[in-house]
Amino acid sequence: MLSVDEVAGWPDRPLAPAARQARDNGRTVRAEVVAARTQLTGLTRWRGQARAGADRRLGQELDHAEEVARVLAAFADAADEAGAELAAGRDRIMRLIGDQSGFQLGERPRGVDAAGEKREPDPRVVAALAELDDVDRRGAARLARLGADLAAMAGGHVTVGTPEGRRDPDGVINRLVAMTPDQRRDLLQRMTPVDLERLIAANPQVLGKLDGIPFPVRIAANRRAIEEALESEIRRGAGDGLRARQLRDMLGTISNPNDPRHRMRRQFITFANTRAGRSIEMFGAVRPDMRGAAVYVPGTGTTMDTAGRNRTAAWHLANRSGAPVFLYLDGRFPPNLAMAVSPGFATAMAPNLVSFGAALAAELAGQAPGARTTFIGHSYGGTVVGTAEQLGLRADRVVYASASGTGVLPGGAAAWVNHDGTQRFSVTPPADPIQPVQSSGAHGGDPDTAPGVTRMDSGDYASGERVRGVRGHGGYFDDPGSDAFTNMVAVIRGEPVTPYVRRESDQPGLG
Repeated sequence: MLSVDEVAGWPDRPLAPAARQARDNGRTVRAEVVAARTQLTGLTRWRGQARAGADRRLGQELDHAEEVARVLAAFADAADEAGAELAAGRDRIMRLIGDQSGFQLGERPRGVDAAGEKREPDPRVVAALAELDDVDRRGAARLARLGADLAAMAGGHVTVGTPEGRRDPDGVINRLVAMTPDQRRDLLQRMTPVDLERLIAANPQVLGKLDGIPFPVRIAANRRAIEEALESEIRRGAGDGLRARQLRDMLGTISNPNDPRHRMRRQFITFANTRAGRSIEMFGAVRPDMRGAAVYVPGTGTTMDTAGRNRTAAWHLANRSGAPVFLYLDGRFPPNLAMAVSPGFATAMAPNLVSFGAALAAELAGQAPGARTTFIGHSYGGTVVGTAEQLGLRADRVVYASASGTGVLPGGAAAWVNHDGTQRFSVTPPADPIQPVQSSGAHGGDPDTAPGVTRMDSGDYASGERVRGVRGHGGYFDDPGSDAFTNMVAVIRGEPVTPYVRRESDQPGLG
């Protein structure tokens, strides 16, 4: 077992140099092969079978280099994680030692009392050393396994275990793409965590997007994909650009909504480095005892780079409700109000939202049985949610928050599929500029008056000011203490809501 004097001699950031070197090596491997391919592409006058063979071979080497770089990135992450745990355990032991005057480091761990007599080891220190020793062994085992994978990759791909035997990971990824979400879930449940890591190394961009893949696997895959997107931005000379800064933030940490005293890595269930960016970010964690989970779909003008306020709102929803909240940016929103009249954005986004709703329900069924799902659509996002409802979205509860409509397919609210299986709520402040759009029926009709929808009170901000007007369209999402925000939290938690109170006309100038 570790001794106190061994632990006391550890550096401030154990394993940090190893993590840094692994990341640097991964970048070097990828950069060298990319540079070779770029040079080959520049040889425009070389044609024929030899050139075609060189292209094929270099393509294979690039694929192999990518996998090696990903395993090196996984090694770096594992070293960072183990180092953080080791540092925390060391600091805890040092605090315990500090409570014992006269403690001698070499005593493993034994102190002396004021009279100079030996005393029995402090059981708290013994227990902390044993726990730290276990952390050390687990970290070492994981790093050794990743090191073995790197050694094996010197001669080609490592294989993964499947119910049918050992297979090339690229072949397994291709099989997963062709499967239904239920088939993917069934296959991966019969694979080991080690082999799942190897699949991530093979193709994180694909694995991170597939519904039916367990969320922890998708999160790990998308972290790799975000790292590679950042490296791509740097290679093209945009390392200081808005997207690169956003990607660095996405690789960072946030306060844990369930315990704000601690920080956690940001978690992405989907990611694509498109022009506007596509992602689904999870705030909080899926826990067996939780009561629900929520999906928040924002509105017009939202992109991955400009969604800061939406992320803050999602964090507060998770913090106030105790439920994980998923910020849904997996699609292209109307970039401006002029284009928000188009139904095309909703019809394009809604099918993926339906698919994600099914994936979320399956994830909760396995990890948090009994947890209920809530979908919150704000502004144009409400129309996306309503259109998804017309396509069969699986939701226990839906909130239409200042929503522009109930769905763009024919029939509006009457075309919602799960009429009896879903509770529906709405909240729209008086004089909200979305009111004329709702009454026009351009996006399917007014959710506040749709049959079976409970209209909630928008009430006041935490300051006591009335929620209304232009600011009221989205201001309550920025104020976790507002009545409207409190009502949305109550829906997520399955608690009673405050019903609508008429204080003035919804639209100015009307009675």
